[in-house]
Amino acid sequence: MVAKCLPMVKKRKRNRINATGRNLTSRFARLDFRILNSNAYRSLSPNDRSLLVELVMLYNGENNGSLYLSVRDAAHRMGLADLSAASRSFDVLQDLGFIQLTQDAHFCVKAAEKSRARCWRLTWQAGPGRKAPSWEFLDREPDSEDPARKRMERGLRALKTFKQSRDRGKFPVLDSDTLNHYPSNLSVPSVLDSDTPKDPNGSIQPNVCVRASATHIATPLGEKAKSHPIGWWQPDCVFSLQHLTLASLANGSMLLEIPTRKAA
Repeated sequence: MVAKCLPMVKKRKRNRINATGRNLTSRFARLDFRILNSNAYRSLSPNDRSLLVELVMLYNGENNGSLYLSVRDAAHRMGLADLSAASRSFDVLQDLGFIQLTQDAHFCVKAAEKSRARCWRLTWQAGPGRKAPSWEFLDREPDSEDPARKRMERGLRALKTFKQSRDRGKFPVLDSDTLNHYPSNLSVPSVLDSDTPKDPNGSIQPNVCVRASATHIATPLGEKAKSHPIGWWQPDCVFSLQHLTLASLANGSMLLEIPTRKAA
């Protein structure tokens, strides 16, 4: 019994939170709110933000300045098929001061040496050799003629509106009147007062019998049609029709008289 319970005890110890509020089974990609609220971050495109998250994932707390990531690997991690788009994101993050290049790419064809991708450093984390964080992106923003400037301004306006609503205790999404399609003075009739028929056939009672009908049959071709025009229709009725004038002949001088016929 004791031997079977030992693995469960070890598993509970691994999932237990230590004194610093962390556990040994999970890691976090930390982004400070000073980064997210900065003008430089609000000017980043979705590809630029995705690359920044991938670089933060490589940081383990001790390897800042040794974050190796090539353009090809970055494009694959970002879900991009265009390598030039990933390369532009690297340039944007460098220009705005989010990352710094610590070692350029090295390609060698010799058997004794290996090729290496470019190496990066996050500017808001301490670098190698006890280099203090520089936070360069806090003082940078796109130029006025750059399209990223408009993206930054839209993001800052959205953040300002959210903060004002949060301080007043009124959030735009929760207090929205989008669902109010009808004006307040319009009275919608109740379903209970509807005069829609409840029966599937519209409350119409079915006919229990077939009404008297006067069906017609066409005169067949053959011996019986010698005295009748071709295509003439004869009524099939329960009573007799006497002296019915049918049609004039081709010369218009004679009238054809059809004998009466009873229904079978």
